[in-house]
Amino acid sequence: MFHSDRPLIKVDQPIWAKAFSMISLILLIIASIYLAMSWGDLSDVIPIHFNAAGEADGFGGKWSAVMLPVIGFFMWGGLTALERVPHTYNYLGKITEENAEKQYKNGMQMMNVIKNLCVILFAYITYELTLIGTGGDANLTAGVMPIFMTLLFGSMGWFIYRSIKLSSFRR
Repeated sequence: MFHSDRPLIKVDQPIWAKAFSMISLILLIIASIYLAMSWGDLSDVIPIHFNAAGEADGFGGKWSAVMLPVIGFFMWGGLTALERVPHTYNYLGKITEENAEKQYKNGMQMMNVIKNLCVILFAYITYELTLIGTGGDANLTAGVMPIFMTLLFGSMGWFIYRSIKLSSFRR
């Protein structure tokens, strides 16, 4: 088995991580319901890609809008399952009996934040595509992706920093 030398311990997620997961799932469900309720008003051709300025530069059929929530639900489910097996993750240092619980908890929290930020982005884009496809004004501005990328990579950097601090090779 991969990483069979690592301790297998159960690590519980903190309440904030569980709440963050529920919030992202609820937002994705709401965006999906909004898409379903607006289906009859959705034009046959909708924007499916946007440039850096937030302007539509790719178009497709309205069925393409369904892919975003579908991918979001698969992502939420798959990454939630992956959160539960932190002993299979790659870590910067050796996992020992002494640091396993803290490293696993840090890894699970990083996976949780990555999952939820991505799912929230999918929910937001689903909402915006539906709004645009029904003739509404979009709020998809040039700042959305830089903000998302800053949050995503900033949080990853924070958890990697914490992992290094928790590593046994730290002097």
